[in-house]
Amino acid sequence: MTNETAAPRVVFDPTKLEQLNVSKDYPMEPADFKRLFTYNSYCEMAHVDKRGYPIVTPMFYVIHDGFVQMSSIQKHRHKVHHLIENPKISVSIHNDGCNLRHQKAILMIGHAEVYTDDAAMREIHWAIIDKYWTELKGKEEREAAFAAVHTPLRAIIKVHPEKLMTWDFGKMVQAYDPGVWFGEAHKLEEAAKTRPL
Repeated sequence: MTNETAAPRVVFDPTKLEQLNVSKDYPMEPADFKRLFTYNSYCEMAHVDKRGYPIVTPMFYVIHDGFVQMSSIQKHRHKVHHLIENPKISVSIHNDGCNLRHQKAILMIGHAEVYTDDAAMREIHWAIIDKYWTELKGKEEREAAFAAVHTPLRAIIKVHPEKLMTWDFGKMVQAYDPGVWFGEAHKLEEAAKTRPL
């Protein structure tokens, strides 16, 4: 990553900022995209409910066979039923870069495939455990976690993107820094604790 002191100088151009085309004027670099897409901790998933309201839900996700895949419960969560009735979906994956030059985001718009094939669900649920519960070391702990996640009421939501957009906000102000910053929000909180009130 670029050293903060050697970072490009930010250029605030009101005309340029007002006229930017968000779908193509400041895309992420491929290496940054791959890291954010693969290793980010969560995404926001949007679907439409029966009354036509957009519902946004934070979700854990894994990349499996190149697709964003999420697990949800059919009986006690409405999103699965809504996506079966109306599979239109969008997913936003973004880092928590607090410095403008470090903010990067991905937007996927497409349709959801909801499936309950047991063998495929097992792969996704093990991938979720491997990604989010790294502290589980022993076989017994891991199997207990799997039993809690891989239940009969579960379904997998697989996102089939029809449109993909990316943003690298540093490029908006001509201050691109290569890399993806995870955990900057925590650093901002820690820095705030040291400032006098």
